[in-house]
Amino acid sequence: MDPESQSERTSSTVSEAEAEPETVLVRVPADPDYLAVIRSASAHVATKFGCTLSEVADLRLAVDEASGLLLRHTVGDRRDPGAGDLECLFVLEPAVLRVVLSRQAQDVARPADDDFGWTILSALVDDIIWRVDGPTVHVEIVKRRTAGS
Repeated sequence: MDPESQSERTSSTVSEAEAEPETVLVRVPADPDYLAVIRSASAHVATKFGCTLSEVADLRLAVDEASGLLLRHTVGDRRDPGAGDLECLFVLEPAVLRVVLSRQAQDVARPADDDFGWTILSALVDDIIWRVDGPTVHVEIVKRRTAGS
């Protein structure tokens, strides 16, 4: 048996659960003027994930709001401006789209659960997680694939 046909057959038997998730990383300066880049990327990734037009709009708005919350509730290191850039990692799994926004910060104030932005964000996605790992603050958004998708 030739190695190419063996390779094709082996790769076709890998289940969706075993498949490596696709990832996309976008890094921009921590400046509201650059959030349009992340909004645009989120729309493209949501389309690739199979979201409807309405879901694409919701995810785009959620990513924009999460980015704004992260920028409003953190203060970057003034001594090293590039260290406080905003990173957006999209992770496409078979049934879940994760968007992790991160920024290194000197000062952090977690948004209140009744903060207007947090409330809007909660209505748009399936789950939101705010966590601080050392100097890095993360906001993770989780969007699950709907049953019909």
